Amino acid sequence: MNKDKSTARLDLIILIASVIVIGVSAVLMVNSGAFNVALSADTKLAWHLVRSSGIVAYVLLMGSTLWGLFISGQFVKDWSPGVVSMTLHSTISWLALVLGLIHALLLMFDSYFSYTLGDLFIPFTGPYRPEAVGLGTLAFWLIVLVTLSFPFKKRLGHAAWKKLHFVSYAAFGMVSMHGLFAGTDGTNFGLQLLIAAGVLLVLLLLGIRVGRAHEKNVKPVARKSTRS
Repeated sequence: MNKDKSTARLDLIILIASVIVIGVSAVLMVNSGAFNVALSADTKLAWHLVRSSGIVAYVLLMGSTLWGLFISGQFVKDWSPGVVSMTLHSTISWLALVLGLIHALLLMFDSYFSYTLGDLFIPFTGPYRPEAVGLGTLAFWLIVLVTLSFPFKKRLGHAAWKKLHFVSYAAFGMVSMHGLFAGTDGTNFGLQLLIAAGVLLVLLLLGIRVGRAHEKNVKPVARKSTRS
């Protein structure tokens, strides 16, 4: 009972902290004038759409990554059925992937740089900050691989599917670097706060998950040595 209460309390603290960080980030970005753009008179509409779609895609990817950790860490097992949890996880992943694709394709409509399809889909080949942008491209393909694995979970087997999903943490790290160094919004404190909070939460939950997995592996060994 105490364990259930502590788990529920931790879930609530993480949820409140996430809402506060996202709220503060949104307020800071609004106050900085990031959204004060009249679309009808905007000569850089494509660029603003690139930026906004990228931010939304990042928030969705963060949500998918954190929710996956909530599931694997068994934080939500008491109040979210497994089928619902996995459906939500898959849906958010697909939304992040679609928004990421839109984010990339919109670059072809921006007049500042000339992008080809090859530049968009082959990492580290674009005309603008190829290293930072290339991290986003490489992460996109990793997210494609992970997201497409959802319908094939039974065929892959739970163990292989679980190992494949560790790739998503690398992809999240790459996208975080991409967000900080590839675009003009990387200097925006609101976005920096959002990315920092997302990375810290992912590392925290991943550490808890690894720690719990280690405890499960240690207990059987301890029991065997006690019996012997």
